[in-house]
Amino acid sequence: MTKQITLEEALKLVSFEHRGCWGWRVHDVKGDVKGDIHGDVWGTINGHKWKFIGTPRDKLQSLIEESGNQELIDTFNQLEETDAYQKL
Repeated sequence: MTKQITLEEALKLVSFEHRGCWGWRVHDVKGDVKGDIHGDVWGTINGHKWKFIGTPRDKLQSLIEESGNQELIDTFNQLEETDAYQKL
């Protein structure tokens, strides 16, 4: 017999909202997510605006840009230019 989650247990993990003609959507996740998301994500993750970040280099670029520190941004851009030059 497979163990099944109860509605009460599920509602401790997520909340839902009805979006009219779009139907029901997950509104808020109150726990960790392990697995794939087949849909769009709006809002924040641990207080940070969600956005797709593919590689560690992409993540570093995102963090540097979010910091607003112009010296870091310029240094990262110089690295990008150096990498592009070396690939020629």
